[in-house]
Parts: sequence; structure tokens; C-alpha cells
Amino acid sequence: MLHLFLILIIIIITILIFVSICIYKQQQIRNTEIPIQNSGLQEGLTNKSNDSSTIILIGDSILNNNNYIFTEGKSVSELIKAKHSDTYLFAKDGAVITDCYTQIEQISKIESESDTNLRENIYIFVSAGGNNILSSRGTLSSEIIESFFQQYSTLILSLKSSFPNAQIYLLNLYYPLDSRFKNLYTYIDQWNTLLSEFTENNKLKVIQTNKFMLKNSDFTNAIEPSETGGKKLADAILSSVVN
Repeated sequence: MLHLFLILIIIIITILIFVSICIYKQQQIRNTEIPIQNSGLQEGLTNKSNDSSTIILIGDSILNNNNYIFTEGKSVSELIKAKHSDTYLFAKDGAVITDCYTQIEQISKIESESDTNLRENIYIFVSAGGNNILSSRGTLSSEIIESFFQQYSTLILSLKSSFPNAQIYLLNLYYPLDSRFKNLYTYIDQWNTLLSEFTENNKLKVIQTNKFMLKNSDFTNAIEPSETGGKKLADAILSSVVN
């Protein structure tokens, strides 16, 4: 009887040892899996993209409407800069196409002064041609529009050559609602058609301002972007930029 009791004790002890070993091994497996999972999660968090981008505004008062906005922080460039601090305004009120060459030169000055290569992740937005058309409104013809656009296309191709990796967006022309400018609509149509063809042929992008600058409230001083219109322009630009 004692012999059987001892055998039973040995069997129970053996079972307990076996169970203990199994529990220990399972715990070891769990302990080795946890760091792997945490490591993967940490890697996913730390490798999130921190790429920054630079916005450059080139051209005329469509992008630099500061002279027509009297509420601080509500001009096109200020609205953009509020959400994207790395923004440079080189556009000038009243600028014509040829004035943009001087503005583009400022990009290289930024690079030299800040020791930064802006050519790697740069978005350039160009609004030009409107003042050329306005200044010739009394003598406009289809041939004159074509001549202006030739100047414009030469400018843009030069810009593209200087900054081959830049994302270049060209703003087309909107239709001022003031009745004094109704006679320009035919020429604005012609310009926008030429621009559409040019961008398609040269793999550039267009911001179609004529699709959202549609209300009287979008304009101030008859033809300039108002606070409302300026916000639409700023939003269109910001939505084009990938950080």
C-alpha cells in the first residue's frame, strides 16, 4: 500500500513539474514577442514623414494683393504663410510677364543666404499675363494675346529649366465681374486655352481660378482678389502642396 502511495506521489510531482515547465516556456514566448511588436510600432512612429516643402509665389497682384486688403493676415500670401510657414512672396502688384525674371532670381538668393537647396522640394506658383492684357485693353487682338503668351511660355520654360524638380503650378485668368471688363472675356478665354494646351504639353499643372472666382464678393477694387477671393486662392494653393 505504501509502495502504491509513493508511486502516486511521484506521478503527481512529475505532472506538476511538466505543467510548470510548459507554463514557463509559454511565458518566455510571450516575453520575446512583446519587444518585437513594440519595436515595430516604435519604428512605424519614428519613421513617419517629416518632409518639409517650400512655397514660392511669383507674379502679380493675384498672389500679392496686400495693397487691397486692409485686415491684417487676410492677404493671399499671409493666409498661406499662416498654415505653411516656409512661404516666400516675390510676386509684385502691377508686375507684367518680364518682371517675373527678377522675381525668380530671388529664389537663388534664398539658397545662397540660407545655405539650403530649395530645388529638392519646392512648389512654385505663377500668376502672370493679366497686367499685360489690361495694359493693352484698348488695342487687344488675337495676335497680341499670342505674342503675350509667347513671352509667358518662354518665362515658364526658363523657370522649369532652372528648377527641374520643382512642382510648378500656373494660375489661369479669372473673369472680373465688373462690366468694364466684359470686353476682355474673349481674350481671357483665348489665354486660358493656350495655357491649358501649354501645361498639358509640358507636364505642368494649372490652378483654374476661373472655376472659383465667381462672385462679386471674391473681388475688391473691381479686379483684385478680396479677402473672400484671397482665401479661395490660398486654399487652392495649400491643397496642392504635399508636406
